[in-house]
Amino acid sequence: MGKINNIINEEYTRQIEFAAMVLAKPREYTELDIIEHFKVSPQTIRRDAEKLRNMGIDIHSSKKKYEVTGCTNDTLNHLICTYLALNKYDIIKNLKLIKGKYRDETLLIFVNILKAIDKKHMIEIIYRKNKDGGFRKEITPISLSRTNRNVYLIAMDNDEEDKTRVFLLDKIDDIRFLNKISKVKKYPNTFSLFKTSWGIYSGGEECDVSLKFSSETGRSIKNKFYIETQKIIEKPDYYLMNMRVKLSLEFVSWVMGWGDGVEVVKPQELKDMIVERAAKIVKLYKKK
Repeated sequence: MGKINNIINEEYTRQIEFAAMVLAKPREYTELDIIEHFKVSPQTIRRDAEKLRNMGIDIHSSKKKYEVTGCTNDTLNHLICTYLALNKYDIIKNLKLIKGKYRDETLLIFVNILKAIDKKHMIEIIYRKNKDGGFRKEITPISLSRTNRNVYLIAMDNDEEDKTRVFLLDKIDDIRFLNKISKVKKYPNTFSLFKTSWGIYSGGEECDVSLKFSSETGRSIKNKFYIETQKIIEKPDYYLMNMRVKLSLEFVSWVMGWGDGVEVVKPQELKDMIVERAAKIVKLYKKK
């Protein structure tokens, strides 16, 4: 069985690498080039091309050289995620917590969630927000997402006018798979859904934010990607970071983590949130 799985993994890996080569350099490689690169037969490469077309990648030979004329963002996302999944060194950070909850049913839980997403079935969860409280809710799962190696369930909240919610998988104390078709007619695009969210957290008011970083701090962030909407401008003695972002507690904590290396230029609401939290911290330590 292990040998069969290795063969399947090798096939998927080769097909994705084949697509990657042609996407990067269209009309560069002939069939012979691909055959020699992967050390396989012409029949194998032709089967790989057919399988890629079935995945939604319009790969074909033009004047005896390969090119791709169609590959959507969704297809590209699928290929990248599949390739990452085939990497045995990739880990799920909160898997130990998830397995502690579901034990031998852990894999089955993932399978059933994905089946529910595919069939547009509703599920019922008991979710623990903190040590003191939680809730039971029927939701429509739309995606499993991984951020910082944690697994999150993205779902539509059927009780709040189809509001989109994010649940950390290891905080779901119980899950029931319902044989009920969801009433949700239009599923949101999860990419656009979190375009202005800080990480996976979708809460907070969306605002235009401007942050002034010191030269030293700015040099450490100028080449980093934090959010789709960011724009970093280098000035003679500081760096200006502009973005459209939701003012979640996670974002406020990130800003405060830079200490006196950053100053909030706008909005005033963000300044007030930081001052309020800083005052509470000072008050806490003055007691001691």
